[in-house]
Amino acid sequence: MSAYRTFTFTALAAAALALAACSSHEQPLEPINTRDTSGGVSLPGSRSVETPAKIMSDYSLYRSALEAVKRNDDVLPAQFLSQAGSSAMAETVRNEWLKSLGRRGQWPQFQQQYALLDKEGRAQEVQCYADYIGGGKSALADELVREIGRLPQGCNTLLESAAAGGRLNQADAWRRVRGLISNNQITDARNLAAALGSPFEGAGQGAQEYSMVNIIGRNAKSTPEAAVRLEAMSGSLSRAQSGFAWGVLGHAQALNQNMPAALSHYNRADRSQLSNDQFEWYARAALRLQRWSDLAGIINSMPDKLKNTPDWRYWLARSYAAQGQQARAKALYEKVAESGRNFYAVLATEELGGRINTRNNVGTAPKSDVNKLARDGAVDRSLTLFRAAQNGDDWNMRRQAQAEWRYATRGADENTLLAAAQLAFDNQFYEMAINSAERTDKKLNYNLRYISPFRDLTERYAAQAGVDPAWVYGLIRQESRFMIGARSNVGAHGLMQVMPATAREIAGKIGMSPDQLHTMDGNIRMGTWYLGDAKRRLSNDEVMATAGYNAGPSRARRWQAATPLEGAIYAETIPFNETRDYVKKVMTNATYYASLFNEPQTSLKQRMGTVPGR
Repeated sequence: MSAYRTFTFTALAAAALALAACSSHEQPLEPINTRDTSGGVSLPGSRSVETPAKIMSDYSLYRSALEAVKRNDDVLPAQFLSQAGSSAMAETVRNEWLKSLGRRGQWPQFQQQYALLDKEGRAQEVQCYADYIGGGKSALADELVREIGRLPQGCNTLLESAAAGGRLNQADAWRRVRGLISNNQITDARNLAAALGSPFEGAGQGAQEYSMVNIIGRNAKSTPEAAVRLEAMSGSLSRAQSGFAWGVLGHAQALNQNMPAALSHYNRADRSQLSNDQFEWYARAALRLQRWSDLAGIINSMPDKLKNTPDWRYWLARSYAAQGQQARAKALYEKVAESGRNFYAVLATEELGGRINTRNNVGTAPKSDVNKLARDGAVDRSLTLFRAAQNGDDWNMRRQAQAEWRYATRGADENTLLAAAQLAFDNQFYEMAINSAERTDKKLNYNLRYISPFRDLTERYAAQAGVDPAWVYGLIRQESRFMIGARSNVGAHGLMQVMPATAREIAGKIGMSPDQLHTMDGNIRMGTWYLGDAKRRLSNDEVMATAGYNAGPSRARRWQAATPLEGAIYAETIPFNETRDYVKKVMTNATYYASLFNEPQTSLKQRMGTVPGR
């Protein structure tokens, strides 16, 4: 865990003075007239530019207000909000304060502050408290009772109130109790069962649900004995209870990569009770075994919202193609290809005979648009915090600068997003340049979506490590969004997010100082060497090496099948959510960079290739 520096107020004031001295905003600027779209950019509201000193003072007070909320102190958040204006900081403080007011039942003050909160910025828990005091039947409660995992306190309060008042669907509510037991949220499960009128300690349904903890509980569900116990108890369980339990056991086996057992258990489950995550692993079990007919049936029984994602439309198309139903497959490929520039959109495009296209359909944003955007108060606040964070090496402040940027560009049209991307890039605020550029759908600037700073260093060290520069860029874009000095919560550093222990190992092998981890040059050199080493150690396979870079080489090997496996299937069946998403995004990024760099490897399917068997 990185030890982040925390600015004192004195340090913040000094930073503000330094910023003020070099700021181009020495004279007050007129706010953007956001109704004037002649310049091509338009942001909601009229937001005046503030002085750097005011922005840094707000940031100091913001941190204090958040600490005060934790102490249930209502004075400081009220004072902060009275002078903070419209900002991400104000929105965060108001949300956190509302959660505190809700937990303490301070409803008059809650209602007053809730009325001031932008609908687009409401936290889920805050909305739950608002629905709770609204009484009556809640659409949010009807939605949340279908969730089987952890929810924040306010949402549990809403559900328990609705359950006690008889306002929840009983089947859904008991399914949530089962799901909470399976996810080791025993207290929440007990409270909901009690609200439903049948506590665990009684002799009714609640007690029967809790009896399944030895089958579907955290320490039981992955064991071989769990299925035997379920068989033995089946006579005393309802169809709903046993049908849910088989789904839990199937999910556990799928995560352990025991796909035949997973599919067998899932086939005995009640599909109407499967969560989205359970349904996806049901499909992945069939996919890993390449049982295409089974896969089609599973996907077609998914809820519509899940079934119609690019992921499962693509695999449904593949299942149809494998069964000779080419016309049905083609229709689905076309829908997936239209879904954007994601992993499956690219694969579907290639199935239709196409290739990715990185030709910009818009030019660089006009300088007048970029300058106009820079004069917006919310945008200026973000850039001011970004510069101060850079000067002070303060990553908490940098995260707040990112939050302010997202707040400033919320709801922006595509012209404005492209101007914002250019402005962020010009200021080396690289992560938000990508953030803004990739939010456009019709107007596309691939040079901003896939920026490539530090090109000389990266290509030099990629060549030394014997790896494809496009692959390296695809990885850096996913790891750090080109933030020099980036630090993860687990201690990884720099553009390529190398762990200090790994850096010491690399340094000893290639004759570097471990301290060079913290320099741009050293970080890229270490990261590219490690990526090349991972590839050599993992059958010279880019897909496995990408998985190994994120989760460790031993896990990448563990996820291999006994026989060669299509790279896309290997990626889709990685049991870690983060690594599965990471591999798909890195490899897609690499394909786009290859196109931009005029490299020959511009087929994602070919890049994914075949992962060798163990």
